[in-house]
Amino acid sequence: MSKPVILVRDYMTPAVVAVDPPTSLERVLAKLREHDISSVVVAGAEGDAVGVVSMTDLLRASTVDHLRPGERIKVMPPSLTARDVMRSPVFTVRDDAPVSEAASLLRAHRVHRLFVTSGDGVVGVFSTRDAMRVVRVLRIATPVGQLMSTPVITVDIGESIDDALERLDDRDMQGVVVVDGKRPVGVFTQHEAILARALPAELRKVARVEEVTSYEVITADVATPLYRAASQVMATKARRVLATEGHELRGVLTGYDVSRVLVDR
Repeated sequence: MSKPVILVRDYMTPAVVAVDPPTSLERVLAKLREHDISSVVVAGAEGDAVGVVSMTDLLRASTVDHLRPGERIKVMPPSLTARDVMRSPVFTVRDDAPVSEAASLLRAHRVHRLFVTSGDGVVGVFSTRDAMRVVRVLRIATPVGQLMSTPVITVDIGESIDDALERLDDRDMQGVVVVDGKRPVGVFTQHEAILARALPAELRKVARVEEVTSYEVITADVATPLYRAASQVMATKARRVLATEGHELRGVLTGYDVSRVLVDR
């Protein structure tokens, strides 16, 4: 008996937040915070998706207000519009497409999300987090160690912010893992790098990377079933799993890695 086809519409996130191209970045930021989402679609005059603006796009286009030491960095969007910073083309998938097709597209385009279409309209989003949800529901038990990405670029928690920036830039990586000895404790991603680059140069040379590290991570043993790791990710805002063995870092599991297991589903 053949397996039932798992459709995108059964696992997509149906809420789509759209803005017009002339929308100010200040308003875009308010939308992201209001709906607790990481991106909005930019809709053209005919209602078609012409671009995407993510929180990372806002950070790249923003100026940063330097506050006193110890205070939180404040991001201030400049007087630009969604049209000025949006990314295109918008990658889409049909709502009646199998999840395997969506997984293939996520991997092929190296994007975190696809906008789901029905007819001429956008009806939802299928993201790497939705892929995690599929894994959880299907209870796919592939060990984390079989899907994790290696080798892992690391920076010690005692190294400087400049050291972390150099390691990130040299490899053109999405992120490096922050370790305390051999034990992973967090990540330094492009998000943290954008804020860190706004710090005074002298401070970046002496301040430790732990001051700007993101600790929103999940750690799991390499033998952990994939569905269990996915459940942990879904319960948090973490975007990656740090795979360990005997508390030592062995690899990183991202949404891209998880989508690989769905390609043949």
